[in-house]
Amino acid sequence: MPSLKKSGLRRSLVATVSLAAFVASAGSALAQAQAEPYMIQELVITAEKREQALQDVPVAVSAFTSQQRDTQGITNIQDFVNFTPGMNYSGTDRVSLRGAGRNTFYIGNDPGVAAYSDGFYSASSSELFKTPLFIERTEILRGPQGTLYGRNAMGGAINQVSKRPSQDFSGEIRAAVGNYEYTRIEGVVSLPVADNLRFKVGGNQEWQRRGFIENIGSANEGASIKRTYFEAQVEAELGDSVDVWVRYNRSNWDDSLGVGDRLTNLVSPYDTTRAFQPIGGLVTNFQFGETVVNPGVADPYVQNTNRDGYGALRGNHVLTGQITWDLGFADLRYIGGFQQYDYQTGGDYDNTSRTAPITVAGVPGVYVDYTTDFYEKKKYYSNELNLTSNSDGPLNWILGLYQYNEDHGQRIQLGNPQQSQMSNPCYFGGATNPCIPAPANPSRNFADNIADLNSKAYAVFGQFTYAFSDAWALTTGLRYTKDEKDGFESQSLVLYSPAGPFGPVAGGLFAYDVSTDLQPGTPGVQNSRVLSNSWDAVTGVVNLDWTPDDDSLFYAKYSRGYKSGGFLLGTLAPNPEGDAEFVNAYELGMKKTIARQLIVNASLYYNDYTDLQLNLQQLNAAGTAAANNFINVDARAYGLELETIWEPSRNLQVSVSYGYLNTEITRGCCFYDPADPSALLPQAQPAGGTAVQNGVLLVFQDLEGSRLFQSPEHKVAMNANYTWDFGPGSLIASGTAFWTDETIYQPFDNPAFAVPAYTVADFRLIWRDIEDRYSLIGFVKNAFEEEGFTSTGSTNPTAVFGNPNPGLVVGGQTYLRQTGSAITRGLIQPRTFGLELQYRF
Repeated sequence: MPSLKKSGLRRSLVATVSLAAFVASAGSALAQAQAEPYMIQELVITAEKREQALQDVPVAVSAFTSQQRDTQGITNIQDFVNFTPGMNYSGTDRVSLRGAGRNTFYIGNDPGVAAYSDGFYSASSSELFKTPLFIERTEILRGPQGTLYGRNAMGGAINQVSKRPSQDFSGEIRAAVGNYEYTRIEGVVSLPVADNLRFKVGGNQEWQRRGFIENIGSANEGASIKRTYFEAQVEAELGDSVDVWVRYNRSNWDDSLGVGDRLTNLVSPYDTTRAFQPIGGLVTNFQFGETVVNPGVADPYVQNTNRDGYGALRGNHVLTGQITWDLGFADLRYIGGFQQYDYQTGGDYDNTSRTAPITVAGVPGVYVDYTTDFYEKKKYYSNELNLTSNSDGPLNWILGLYQYNEDHGQRIQLGNPQQSQMSNPCYFGGATNPCIPAPANPSRNFADNIADLNSKAYAVFGQFTYAFSDAWALTTGLRYTKDEKDGFESQSLVLYSPAGPFGPVAGGLFAYDVSTDLQPGTPGVQNSRVLSNSWDAVTGVVNLDWTPDDDSLFYAKYSRGYKSGGFLLGTLAPNPEGDAEFVNAYELGMKKTIARQLIVNASLYYNDYTDLQLNLQQLNAAGTAAANNFINVDARAYGLELETIWEPSRNLQVSVSYGYLNTEITRGCCFYDPADPSALLPQAQPAGGTAVQNGVLLVFQDLEGSRLFQSPEHKVAMNANYTWDFGPGSLIASGTAFWTDETIYQPFDNPAFAVPAYTVADFRLIWRDIEDRYSLIGFVKNAFEEEGFTSTGSTNPTAVFGNPNPGLVVGGQTYLRQTGSAITRGLIQPRTFGLELQYRF
């Protein structure tokens, strides 16, 4: 594989030159045109739960309309990330804003960015995958939004606004085809029944028969897509003062992509020399004795596996609605919803295609054909009642009550289905009694993590804005939130390997239950526990804004954000509970419209985090396996965000966004680095002592000075589109280039956790007829086929200890020395291209 750094630089230059040439040609055409004066169109948003012009809202917000998404090619969540300063999305389905997010998939702890669908809090990211046909507008609010949005809005909030039923009989049909045998068909129709009653129904099917990751083994290709979506809406006016809107939608996925976690691959060489991993090993090393080369080293879009990958979302039902009663002086609004789903993903765990047994430590019949399965079920509902003023006077306000309830279950299984000894494991009773019967294990899992959680939240909030004059206004807001969580977890661990700690004879004859015993004084193994706690907080905002003229807004803001404490359920971690997380955020912002053709929005911010929640892979309580641990650290983040849109005419639009984000952990100790456990890197920061695990010296480190995960320091996005108008219609040419800086995915200064910077360029041609009934779109995404990484995958990099081992001598004692790292990467989508036809009636 060519150097990502060199190829990325070359493609960056090509993309930049191509986009510059496109803009220059469009600008030349503009200079030749004799266009009448043009004013940039105003965009109305609901970022503060009332309709306001984007340029009048003292909030750092990126808004994307359906038409803008079609023009610029914003088709998935990664595209939103590319265009939004301070935003990042990992391939394991984790969103962060300004350094706040979540870096685990275990339940019991919450995301740092709140997602809303028409005001209904959605604890699933599936709503963010809707196409522009169904979404009127997507608003991404940056910075703490705890006053009005509350739950889990530490970094910000994302609100999707649906396209409502039309007053007239109308509809739209879209069909798309592309490479990788991609097809999509979708349509909507609005059905007015009376002047005050109308319906809307729609749906789509998306099918990509070839996966983005080629599989030279016997299993299916990675990251294929097969998804369906259906929705129905009803909207009515009950008299002159009451409006009702209800939406039901259902989606099903049955593919090998999942929410993004299947677009990953092992990109480091197979670890073939050591039969049993010294840190957290439960079974024979996956690739021990493998004679073929991992194809993912040369090409990250090629794998060699024998177990089919899958990502199934079933029973994903969403019911949400709003009732608005105009009381004259204020609007009384109810927002409620219910959602439930089952999600399952998994496949090959060993990253090889071996199915035959191998010989380990002289013992034949050892299978290294391992599987992984992740199952999650969730149901939740929420109710909000708010009262919003309608006054034209200097005082505007909103008051509200909020309630949320969630039931969440999760099971993570790692299996060795061909190893018969796994079915009936033993407890080790010593050399004279090597097999004391343990509970049966019919599924032959070597790790089985089960977790259940019930979460409740209640809140009361109010926000007031008082205009002292036409130019000055002060906004203050407070919110009181109470969270309650009750969780259950259990974990079963079964060890089988002739090279493991029980030796070739016992370790080859028997599998051993080595589950953590939380009550050693009680007969049997107590490998489960119940956790319960509650947290509450008062958060708020103070904002002073100045509007010296109709085209300018300047604001200074302080806001305090909160995320409830929680648990790390399913691993029996030594530190399963985390404290509540807080942020004191300070921001200076500007929104400026120049000559009615150029918008320049900028924000400068500083976030001070206390007890920021992180999850680190350490040893479990028994020292028998690696387990995530819930920790709290202090950190700070500051940055600059810039968004500009230039529309010198109705034919040309140029937009540029830039984000600078500097993050640092200011308190956090002491933990070992799973990818550098002996702290051999020169930049390691040993602190807090050492421990020994199966011959490996674990050196604990101080995290102070490390960067926060998912926080690239620089990020740039540029789009230019030009419209040529003809008698029969119009032709739009659109070009986009994105550049994302190096990003780290664990809080250690270790290259194993960092993914390199990369650039992506997209191009689109859009033809529309004069009546805007037909559109034909030709597109290419990732046009120069850049290889880029979005995460370190759901399996973080770990140390490899080759055999024979060179040894590590410390204080006269010899330990195993690390010889490499096993690294999995999440991938960006490769080059895709195709055509889309739209028909409106």
